Amino acid sequence: MKIIIRRGANQIGGCVTEIATKRSRILVDLGCNLPGNDTPNFTTDEIKNLCKGVNAIFYTHYHGDHIGHIDDVPIDVEQYIGEAAKEAMMCKYETLNQYQDYEKTIRSIERMKLYYVLRNVCINGGDIKVTPYFVSHSAADAYMLKIEAEGLTILHTGDFRKHGYLGKGLIPTLEKYIKQIDLLIIEGTMLSRRSETVNHEVSIQKEAINLLKGTSCKSLFALCSSTDIDRLASFHAACQKTGATFVCDSYQKKMLDVFTKHFGTKSPLYNFGDTFVIGDNCNFNKDLKSKGFIMPIRPSMTRLVQKMRYYFPEAELIYSIWKGYYSGTEKQINPDVVQLVKLFEGKTHYLHTSGHADVETLQDVCRMTGPRLGIIPIHKEKTSYYESLPIAKEYHIISSSTEIDNIIIEIK
Repeated sequence: MKIIIRRGANQIGGCVTEIATKRSRILVDLGCNLPGNDTPNFTTDEIKNLCKGVNAIFYTHYHGDHIGHIDDVPIDVEQYIGEAAKEAMMCKYETLNQYQDYEKTIRSIERMKLYYVLRNVCINGGDIKVTPYFVSHSAADAYMLKIEAEGLTILHTGDFRKHGYLGKGLIPTLEKYIKQIDLLIIEGTMLSRRSETVNHEVSIQKEAINLLKGTSCKSLFALCSSTDIDRLASFHAACQKTGATFVCDSYQKKMLDVFTKHFGTKSPLYNFGDTFVIGDNCNFNKDLKSKGFIMPIRPSMTRLVQKMRYYFPEAELIYSIWKGYYSGTEKQINPDVVQLVKLFEGKTHYLHTSGHADVETLQDVCRMTGPRLGIIPIHKEKTSYYESLPIAKEYHIISSSTEIDNIIIEIK
């Protein structure tokens, strides 16, 4: 067997992992680099060469740093993702229909196969068995992958956390379905952010409730990801518990409808059926004034926000995305984010928590799975090391190319 970390061992995002046997080859994720990364993305020709002889590509979730190269994948290579994730991607890219390769992206999404048709079936007659297990992340419908081949079991965690609403299922899933493994390929985003407070999503909800219960009725815009199901659920629940109105535009409502369809029957947290949709020509509902509201917004919505602030001059902003988009390096800063925040100078509240596992949870997963041969860290900063954690005394940390038990491991 050969395992190649083609990208991601020394950077957050843009991850590409290859696993090959004598008969089969698969890829896990095929992402573009995050903003601020100086490493060039793969070219179309490089992706085509990489995909030669690949039986299938498995995506852990729909964030661009994991699925960004789907347009470059040859049509004869099967690509797998979750059903709700596929619908969310389609919703997003059907809305962003003004860029050059829009139709190519839509066709690529349409060709993607779903995990539920995969159950316990090896890929294309090959000898690699892949089984997805749901994990909590800041993307809906995210998965870790149990990969079995040549008598070995590998767990690829993708991006995950325990402090989301469904994060309580992480450890029971590992105990029941994963158990002991041979190799663990695990993310390490938070290794470089140990000083960052990692709150549970419940805390975000409570803080939003407190804002809505202020001395005067609150009008709140929430700058957050339009596909972060847990964050949207936190703000929606805060509105329900205070009698405020949860407001959004037509695109966000379409995304919420996807989430309601797939998850609303499993938990009332994800039933967004009572959302009030606002349009450019809307006569603003009187209830927005009398009861207050939270409205999720995106960086591109400055014009609509300016219009609404004419009617709601008292409105304040909840900043609920990564701080780097506002105060990071020159390459990380998003000018649209800066412009939006400046509209609310002195009226901004930071309510955010990471979509990634804290260091304690990372170590818990390592100990729960007990990887016999070692741990391969990915999705982490170059200067962040699993070797600095107590588990380094318990398990073999594989950070450079090596061969172990006839398994060739290459770290690019």
